[in-house]
Amino acid sequence: LVVDISCRQKRLRNRRSCSCTATLSSRKETIRMATYIGLFETASDDDVSYDLKLGSDRRAINFMASHFGFFMINALNVSYLLFIEGYALRNIGRGAGKNFLHLLCLIGCFFQMCSCITSMTRYNMNDEFSSFWANGGTIFSNMGFAFCNISVSVVWFANSDNRKRNWLMTAIFFIVAHNVNSVALYKSWDDKHFVPFRPVVAASAVYQTIAIGFTLYSINKGSISVKPSVASKDQFARLCQVLIAINILALACTGLLHMPMFTYPETGWIYVTCVVFCKLLGQMDFAALIGGETSPLLG
Repeated sequence: LVVDISCRQKRLRNRRSCSCTATLSSRKETIRMATYIGLFETASDDDVSYDLKLGSDRRAINFMASHFGFFMINALNVSYLLFIEGYALRNIGRGAGKNFLHLLCLIGCFFQMCSCITSMTRYNMNDEFSSFWANGGTIFSNMGFAFCNISVSVVWFANSDNRKRNWLMTAIFFIVAHNVNSVALYKSWDDKHFVPFRPVVAASAVYQTIAIGFTLYSINKGSISVKPSVASKDQFARLCQVLIAINILALACTGLLHMPMFTYPETGWIYVTCVVFCKLLGQMDFAALIGGETSPLLG
């Protein structure tokens, strides 16, 4: 009898052990399968056709992660411009030997960092359409794109006698246009949300790509002379080709995929290409005779 009871107790313990092991294994499998970030999940303002539903925690997590990627890209841009080009190499600024275009890029990338912070704040609260944070972020982002658009615009006036005046007028135009967009977004926020702002992102990317393409055309044509101490003609031309390809890929990811993880970090590529492009562009002579002297653009 004692042996029989002992055997029964042993079998009961074994069953409980197997049951606990199976339960733990099941829980681990559930945890493994229930991921928080869907790399290829789609999202838009339409809940019917896309994976990440409006107001869901999963949507907020994915959008926050994608904006963090966008933020880190521009944090790297700002760190490079501030500490390497600015502090270490002393290249940023105005005057001889300085790259004024990189100063504009630094301001633009910093503004975009601020915009990303407001976006991450919205999604961290799971309040995607918070008027205060969303409109504030749009103002920062519009200014970020404005300064980058201004920086690449110098190429249009490389051989103009009134290049400084023409570039200044272009700069004023971009500042005004981007701020008008921010005001329009604020006034129509309740009805349209981010709809008025989204074309600005695509338009800025296209504009910068066209500016790089024009530079490539001008280099091949010979209307822009490349400083041998900075890069050879072929090196600058190949760089322009690479930057154009990156921008086109970023535009395709942003406009066609509707996947947050392939939309916002890729938008950061537009800022990266602008910084790289202006590294060489800002050191070109783009000379014109002023008062009998040959002076660099914006010098």
